Amino acid sequence: MIRKDFALVACNQLGRGLLAGALSVLAYGIVLWAQARAPLAEVAAIRETSVIFAALIGMIFLKERFGARRVAAAVVIAAGIVLIST
Repeated sequence: MIRKDFALVACNQLGRGLLAGALSVLAYGIVLWAQARAPLAEVAAIRETSVIFAALIGMIFLKERFGARRVAAAVVIAAGIVLIST
């Protein structure tokens, strides 16, 4: 019974899983491309903005709280990007 349910859910989510995997590979490729063409520190700092986007996605789609800790982390990341780029 559990195996049938799992198989049904897996089949229903297969497209989403493949899309997520393909996007992950594409994102990694873009990071490697950027690191080959720009200073590593700048690319690494900009890459950290993914943490902010993940928090925003969690807030919007998963209804997670965006509390003081996340706001503080977002501010620190943004400040780091500004400091590195100047």
